[in-house]
Amino acid sequence: MARVLRRKDLMYIALVAGSAVLTACSSPHTDAAPPAPSTVAAPPSPTATPTADPTADAKAAALVAYQGMWDVTVKAYNAGSLDGVDNLETYTRDKALAGIKIAVNYYQKNNLVVKGQPKLSPQVQAVDLASMPARVTIRDCIDSTDFLPVNKTTGAPSDTDGVHRHVYNSVAQRVDGRWLIGESAVDRTLTC
Repeated sequence: MARVLRRKDLMYIALVAGSAVLTACSSPHTDAAPPAPSTVAAPPSPTATPTADPTADAKAAALVAYQGMWDVTVKAYNAGSLDGVDNLETYTRDKALAGIKIAVNYYQKNNLVVKGQPKLSPQVQAVDLASMPARVTIRDCIDSTDFLPVNKTTGAPSDTDGVHRHVYNSVAQRVDGRWLIGESAVDRTLTC
């Protein structure tokens, strides 16, 4: 008999997949990754409109990359596949990219999809333009109330634990003039 996974387990797979590949370069309080409610919308342009303020430009561009990452992630999770999701590298790299691929692979193997959309509310926590690569730290409170894992064939929902809001931390990095999400993981010790 197949093991029924609780919603908590599935959300950790979806939101924490990146934490499995995080290394010591993460800050001590970011076991996984990033909250002001807005739903995932159509994919944004991969660049933000520049201003005269490099810090403001970095914040805006990092948030565009973050939203773009979630747009393509939701598309992949809704399909339970990376087929047709050819722009993941437009917004992600390294650990964040690997985490999404790990989660999608898990969903495929277990005949699962994640239906709906998460509510996002990302906030920039820090900007470090002097680091190599330049970095912007983003903290979010992902509301997964309407972003639910279900059996792809039957549509039967997974068990839930009632926790629908998770702190999610991400780091955007400027690489070759583009901002990409390089780290992204849920903090399993915090709800929001």
